[in-house]
Amino acid sequence: MNYELIIPDTLWRDEALRLVINRDLALPALAQLYAKGRKSALANTDFSSHIAQHFGLTQVAAAALTLAKDCPDAEPGFWLRADPIHLRIDRDRLTILGVPFFQISQIEADALVTALNQLFNQDGYTFIAATPTRWYLRLPADPLLSFTSLDQALGGNMNDCLPQGAAALKFHAVINEIQMVLYGHSINDERDALGLPMINSVWLWGGGFFPLAARTQKVTSPIFGGDAFVQALAGDTWQPAPTSAAELPAQDAIAVLDDLCFDAIYGNAYEWRTQWEQLEKNWFVPLLAQLKSGQLEQLTLTLPSAAQQVKIRRRDLYRFWHSPCLPF
Repeated sequence: MNYELIIPDTLWRDEALRLVINRDLALPALAQLYAKGRKSALANTDFSSHIAQHFGLTQVAAAALTLAKDCPDAEPGFWLRADPIHLRIDRDRLTILGVPFFQISQIEADALVTALNQLFNQDGYTFIAATPTRWYLRLPADPLLSFTSLDQALGGNMNDCLPQGAAALKFHAVINEIQMVLYGHSINDERDALGLPMINSVWLWGGGFFPLAARTQKVTSPIFGGDAFVQALAGDTWQPAPTSAAELPAQDAIAVLDDLCFDAIYGNAYEWRTQWEQLEKNWFVPLLAQLKSGQLEQLTLTLPSAAQQVKIRRRDLYRFWHSPCLPF
């Protein structure tokens, strides 16, 4: 029996503060697993890209994948995710904030998307609010740009994450127009009056052609947890997130443990450390015990932000010359 734990945001996002945030964080079971295991490098640090590779995808066509789930009858063509975000004006940057930092209703989403369609319809752009938090944009053609995934962009500076490519400046102008339409909308006037974050931009990412071309299904084990993108990838193999290792089945399984993400994105250091302690108690301690007893044949820790994967078998625990250490 083999388990894989995919754990995003194992590294504190602000590198300058990482040593301070990690100081005296005691995770003895994880330290033993990480030190004794056999490590290999991951190709990238993007969680979305890594999980897509599990299913034989060479690029993260998140829009096409989740659109098939949300709007299976959508018009074929090149689609982007255009998820609603709040841009917070900080001292020297525009910080990207998303759900669950704010909440938005379907009525609000529909009204904002209607306004966007009124402006961009003649350009051949079509916006859809499939859910309050998953919006889509159909373009007349592939813009041949590279986009930053939402999970990487959240909490970051907008200017560091804008689309890149030959036509990037033209596309940046489109984003500016989107922001002006949203900023002046009555929905945002109402939200501002209530003290709620305004929906003052969208995040464009995950571009690809819909419907998605046939792909190689590499994963047959059940996959637990993760967001709508993971669900769309996993299909029938997806299961809701468990709260502890005890809830995993007695068969090979993959679990996405994204408990660290929210606090890492929004800079909640104390809460981030507390989440680590819960992972230690609910996952690393019992799985280490299962390895020692022989109940578990192999445990794989996949740490995208650290660009590392660690595989631990029972015999690896006897590598006494490897002193316990943590992956940060």
